[in-house]
This record gives sequence, structure tokens and C-alpha cells, in this order.
Amino acid sequence: MSVVQGLNAVLPLLTFPYLIRVLGIEQFGLFNHALATVHFLVVFVDYGLTLTGTRDVAVFKNDHHALERLFSTKWALQFFLTLVALSLLSFLVYWMPTWQLHPRLYFLAFLLVPANVLLPTWFFQGMQNFKTLAWLTFANKLLYVVLVFGLIKEANQLELLMLLYAGCTLLAGLVGWGYLRLKMNLRFSWPGWAEVTQALQSGWAVFISSFSVTLYSSSALLFLGFFGDARSLGVFSVIEKVLLVFRLGLSTLFSVVFPRVSQLAAVDLVAMKHFLRHLQTWMLLAVISAVVLLFVTAPWVVEIITGSRDAKTIGLLRLSLPVPLLLSLNLPAYQTLLAAHRQKWYARVMVVGAIVGVSTNLLLAPIYFETGTTISILAAETLIVLGLLAGTEWKYPELRLWLKTRPKET
Repeated sequence: MSVVQGLNAVLPLLTFPYLIRVLGIEQFGLFNHALATVHFLVVFVDYGLTLTGTRDVAVFKNDHHALERLFSTKWALQFFLTLVALSLLSFLVYWMPTWQLHPRLYFLAFLLVPANVLLPTWFFQGMQNFKTLAWLTFANKLLYVVLVFGLIKEANQLELLMLLYAGCTLLAGLVGWGYLRLKMNLRFSWPGWAEVTQALQSGWAVFISSFSVTLYSSSALLFLGFFGDARSLGVFSVIEKVLLVFRLGLSTLFSVVFPRVSQLAAVDLVAMKHFLRHLQTWMLLAVISAVVLLFVTAPWVVEIITGSRDAKTIGLLRLSLPVPLLLSLNLPAYQTLLAAHRQKWYARVMVVGAIVGVSTNLLLAPIYFETGTTISILAAETLIVLGLLAGTEWKYPELRLWLKTRPKET
């Protein structure tokens, strides 16, 4: 899965230097602004299932009846949340003056919401069926890249570009749904309201934490659209795309190991902690090497992407490079907290981090534009790392990964 997901990360990166040249950096920024807006709705409808759903499926993977009940309940919940999300988007598009200029762009982007519901990533991850999931997403990205180079030739094709992006994802979702029904014999049946309500309540804490992560990350681009000009939006979008390589790599690693961590947490905490410590050692070496290399080669990277060695873009890329390191530092801590069902602490940390990130962004973006937005992300990520480590190393001593646990008195 790591190899295929690596290709999934690289393939879209092949298109965005081309898109910047064809659309212009301002139009490219608008495209990413629409995606950032709809990403909020994707996370809202996901309702933390990437975490809680993966964990639950990993536990019941050998009980087909329990899996069908679990899948039906989660999917029914997502169906109703999709209707709510569509209502929210309709309200925003028709009441926000800046969005009224491009309503079709935002509604085309909304296709990503049902696409993600149809392809339940959490179910594939919980079943540890990474091969099918990886190849579905790879085919989606490859088709998108081919269509972009074949069809996008002019600056006025922004809506067509969004249709290609969302439409390919929707197609992958439909194929994934068919795979679950035909290959895995997974049948959907409408659950009772009590089961849906229970799923809503049990997933609340993790949903809040997941939405908080989105709030401080995706809202950066959202708020910059209010305070900065079109070029600021485009420049920041370029930096986001470069950092996306690290985010995808780390999220892939999370997807691969989290089912195993959940199983170990249920039977042997010592083995789980040993596994995560070993993982982080190699992960940090890889991330640090990549960050140092990118810092040195930043001028060439920016020139390849944008066609020029813009000093401001190079400086902004270098300023943002601590983000991948911070993301890699928090992975073992938040996996430990979630696998051990300590999601309330995780949720508190993420909410506080989101508040700090958003408030810092609102304070700095109107003055320093894309630089201020980057600083706000660094502040939020730093606080989150400290908060998660405080949870594993202080709040819950039995989950300590790095500090020695005092032996119990006899």
C-alpha cells in the first residue's frame, strides 16, 4: 500500500505545475479554495469513522453478521449527514458574496462528499484489505491525470477541471461499493433510529477532534481567501501541495499500522508500545532526511512547479518545513490514545489546537497574508504535539511510550 499510495501522491503533483501554467496561479488558488471548503463537509460526513470505524471493524473482522450491522449503521448515519452537508453548502453559496461568483464550482466539488461515503475507506482499513483500497485510489488518480493533460487546455476550464477531479473520485466510490456488495457479500439494511443515534453519540468525541484538525488546516486557505489577494491564495496553495506529499505519506503509514495497533492495545500494551517506538525511530530518520533535502533544493523545487524562482515562495516553503516533523512526532501518541480508548483527551488537545490555529490565523493573516497563515499552522501543530505527549507521558502513565513507568509498590 505504501508503494501505491506513494504513486497516488506523485500523480496529482505531476498535474499542478501544468495547471498553474494553463490556469494561472490565481485560478489555481480558486480551485483549491473550493476543495478546501468542501473538505470541511467531507470530514463532517465522515464523522470520525476513519478512526472509530477502522478500530471497530478491526475488532469484529471475523464476525460477518456484526460487520454488516456495523456497516449499515455507519453508512445510514453518513447518508443523513450528507443531506445536512448539502443544505449547509447551499446556504453558503447563496449567501456568501465571494462564493456567488462561482456557484457551480462549489457544487461540483460537493460530489466528493458522496464519493467518500460510497468508498468506505475505514471499512477496508479495518479489514486490512489495503491492496484493493490502494489500487482503487491509484486508478482514480491515474484517470484524473490522463484526463487533465488530455482535456484542460485553457484558463476558462476551471469547472471542467473540478468535474474531472470529483467525477473520478465518485467513479472509484461506485466501484468500491460494488466490490463490497459482490466480492465481500456485504449487504446493507436500514438500521433502527436507536442504532443511528448510538453511533452519533459514540463517535462525537473523535468527530470533534477530526473536525478540529480540519478547522486549523483547511481553514488556513479559507481565511486567506478573505484577507489575501488571489496571488497570495495561489502561492499558499503551491506550498500546501508540496506539504501534501508528507501528509499523504504519514496518513498512509497511519492507515497501515492502526489496525495492528488497535489489536495489540486490546491484548498487550507493552508489545504495542514497543511496536510504536520502533516505528517512530525509522519514521523520524526518513522525515528529517526528506526535510533537509527539501530545504536545500527549495529554489529548484519552486522553479519546477511555478516556472520561476520567486524568493517569497521559496522562503515560505522553507518556513513551513517543520510541519512534517511535527506531524511525525505526534503519530505514536495519538495512535496510542485512540487505540486505548482515551479519545476524550485526544479530542481536547485537537480542539485547543484548532482554537489556537484559527485565532492565530485570524490575527496574522490580515497583516502578513500567506506568511501569517503558515505561522498559525506551525503554532497549532506544536501545541498539538505537546498536548498529545502530555496525554501519554503524564495523564495516562500506563500508556507511556518514552518515559519509564515506575514499578508498582508491593
